[in-house]
Parts: sequence; structure tokens; C-alpha cells
Amino acid sequence: MATPVYLTPPELWVLFGVGLLLGSRELIVRQYLGLGDRPAADGAGSFWVLWAATAAGTTVAVVAPLAGVGTLPAPNGSFWLGVVVMLVGFAVRMTAVVTLGEQFSHRVVVADREVVDTGPYAWVRHPSYTGAVVTYLGVGVACGNWVSVVAATGGAIVGYGHRVRLEERTLRRELEDYAAYTRKVPYRLIPFVW
Repeated sequence: MATPVYLTPPELWVLFGVGLLLGSRELIVRQYLGLGDRPAADGAGSFWVLWAATAAGTTVAVVAPLAGVGTLPAPNGSFWLGVVVMLVGFAVRMTAVVTLGEQFSHRVVVADREVVDTGPYAWVRHPSYTGAVVTYLGVGVACGNWVSVVAATGGAIVGYGHRVRLEERTLRRELEDYAAYTRKVPYRLIPFVW
């Protein structure tokens, strides 16, 4: 069995660099943009559900190609396509965060918030999470394996889907204009799907 493309140089170094960029999101959001530090309870343990689902999906995605089954056609092309998809997801997520500005938080917080319906929020109600799911899709594609695509994307959809449901309940209860916004923007995470 051949070594998966993502484990061979220079692709390994590219993947490492992209991983550093994606991981730097917290530093960018907190240190450079000064966003996301609002204290609040996480609510229903959504952070842990999100973390567990995405960690499990990513682990399966990275390990699956080592079994030698489910390889995507053109592994080199799949790797580079996956990298592009990861970067697009990162850009969507960061655009959503910047659009929210000071209202952005890593926690479910409603105090002093208004409904934002511009930028990516005109398409879906949780574009930051959409960007994250696209990033995980890119991880699966970069691994060059169908099992990887399903595992990474599935883990992200489970984790962020749970988070979306929690936020939707809170936002509907606490923000007067949120019900009208949901009628205007019917899609939570994936345009024209859900």
C-alpha cells in the first residue's frame, strides 16, 4: 500500500502550514480583532459535543487512508483540492466573525445583541459554522479518501448541528427580531438544504 499523499513531503508541510493557519483563528479573533471573549455559560455542554464530534471525525479521516480502502481518484489532485476547500472554509468563517464584530462570541450569548442579516448572514443563519463544516470537508478531501470525507464532514455536521439547535432555541427566546430573521433567511447552515 502506498503512503497517503498528505503524509509525504512537500504535501505534509503544506498540510502542517494550513493547520497552523486554521489553528491561529483563535489568536486572530481574540488578540488581533479583540473578539470572542464574552463570558457566559456554554449551555448544554455544546462545546464538548462539538469538540468530541469533530475530533472523532478528524481522527477517523486521518487514519482511514492507512487502511488502503476508499481512495479517491487522483490523490494528488484531491489533496490540493482539499487544501483549497479548507482555505475557503476558513475565509467564510473569518468573514462571518468579522461581520458580527463585537457581537461575536465563542459562547451562546444574547445580551446586548442584535440580529445581523448582512454579508454571509443574508444566506445562512450560522455562516461561521458553515465555514467550519466546509473546512472539515476540505480535511476529508485532502486525505484523499471517501471514508475521510464522510467522517470529517459528518463529525462537523453532528457537532455544529447540535450547537445550531442550541443557539436557535436561545436566539428565538431572547431576540425579538429573530423569528422574522428566520423567515427571511430560512437556512441554518447549508444554503438551500438546512
